Amino acid sequence: MVYMARDLGKQPEWGPKDRNRGGARRGGYLVAVLVNIVLVLLATGSPGWRALPFLTEETQQVIGLVVAALIAGAVVNFINLALDIVWVKAVGDIVTSVFALAVLTRLWRLFPFDFGSSGIDWGLVTRVLIVAAIAGCVLGVLAEIIVLLRTAATSAPQPRRQR
Repeated sequence: MVYMARDLGKQPEWGPKDRNRGGARRGGYLVAVLVNIVLVLLATGSPGWRALPFLTEETQQVIGLVVAALIAGAVVNFINLALDIVWVKAVGDIVTSVFALAVLTRLWRLFPFDFGSSGIDWGLVTRVLIVAAIAGCVLGVLAEIIVLLRTAATSAPQPRRQR
């Protein structure tokens, strides 16, 4: 289905052809919960993040925030799995994007990476990717705010017309 800008934030009405879409969406939420839980276990277990040779000991200063962001993502997706409501999803997406922004800005400041010497400047590539991710998070937050506003506008009671 193609949705126009006027459809943003509206709960789609699922017709006979689209009956399984709600299940697919909820399946996606479940997969996201499970992936976030696995990532928390991998990051906090042994050897955890230390298994990645390009991460320095300064990673320890950001790993708590990364774990918090992963837990927030799991909680938000669990709520979406249970409720599957447009405005709740928009609020959850804002929350997870704010966590991602916090992680990305901490990564930018600490830059706990050591790529060694090679023909490619991986430090520069990583910084460019961090900036792109920050821009994506900001745009995502703005888009979800628009979804919230449109949802509020379309669900508000309409005034009666005078005859």
